Amino acid sequence: MSWIWQQPDWPDFRYDSRTLEEREFQFRLNSERLAGSFEALPMASRKDATIDLMLSEAIKTSAIEGEGLDRESVRSSLLSLITSDTLPDKSDQKAAGAASLLVDVRKNWQIPLTHDLLGKWQSMAVPEQRYTPILRGAYRNDPSPMQIVSGPYGREKAHYEAPPATRVPDEMARFLDWYSQTCLTNRDKEMSGIARSGIAHLWFEVIHPFDDGNGRVGRAIADHALSQSLGYPTTACLATAIEADKKSYYLQLEKASRGSLEVNIWLDYFADTIIKAQGIAREEVNFVLAKTRFYEAYGDQLNNRQARMISRVFAEGRKGFEGGITTKKYEAITKCPNRTASRDLSDLVAKGVIVPLPGGGRATRYELTIVKPDAFSSEEK
Repeated sequence: MSWIWQQPDWPDFRYDSRTLEEREFQFRLNSERLAGSFEALPMASRKDATIDLMLSEAIKTSAIEGEGLDRESVRSSLLSLITSDTLPDKSDQKAAGAASLLVDVRKNWQIPLTHDLLGKWQSMAVPEQRYTPILRGAYRNDPSPMQIVSGPYGREKAHYEAPPATRVPDEMARFLDWYSQTCLTNRDKEMSGIARSGIAHLWFEVIHPFDDGNGRVGRAIADHALSQSLGYPTTACLATAIEADKKSYYLQLEKASRGSLEVNIWLDYFADTIIKAQGIAREEVNFVLAKTRFYEAYGDQLNNRQARMISRVFAEGRKGFEGGITTKKYEAITKCPNRTASRDLSDLVAKGVIVPLPGGGRATRYELTIVKPDAFSSEEK
């Protein structure tokens, strides 16, 4: 079976727009509610929510490619970029690059995609490394086949082969022309946000124009398209939703890259993933709202050690502090002796700030007392 870029009708993607209508409506409704929830947050909490959403995306879009990032390094880079438009001194290159890409996509959602902009994003996704032949900021030019393979040496399985490097400039020119023509301001060729984003992501991945970083740039393009369809930056955590089941993501990409250019199955998967991504964003906003209310209730009742511990728990995000709070963890984080840790924790229990977890065994474990309010109005229920 041939790849879709080898078909005579390439790149004439075909789909039934009617199958996306309900989810397009849901996407826009969710987006409006999320935007309203952001507006309802205090300014400081709004910044926290933005950073938490982008932090998850930066880490997960790299994790999809099998690359781990230090959470605190990414957070530090995001905070510095959003606050002062600069990176912190001596920042981790990979963390800084991932943060820079997310911030740049969010800032530049209104501007057209160009070869230069995509090259800039790829350079952010792939930090400079010594003694590597990987091109940064330019399309691949290696004449050997660009393949995605798996399996042991000598028994590799080719999941995909991209167009040869000689075709990449023309292929990208055609892709960018289509992307420009289908934007929101062109009423004649306007597409639904989900369809345009899904096809743009698939089309870019099929071309696979760079030596490295194609997945991260491709997901940035998907976010760019969703933002343009809304008229403001999307808050959907697309990479986070994809990473939760990346095996399905790669399987759907592989299926869509073979055979015909009928892409209903791919867009069906992509639409469902976007709705899941918005659910994740809603959880993130609810988490920030819960954190805000927590500090309103208990912030002035904490000593410096307790405040440091609470801050560390919240830094873990909506997934929570793995294993709960224990005396030993409290000692390690606050650098205090066991007796002080036990006294501080007992004080927090007495104030209702933390509660013991059931089944603690020999070491009692605690969790924060957090009421997780629904960030949306009751009309959604």
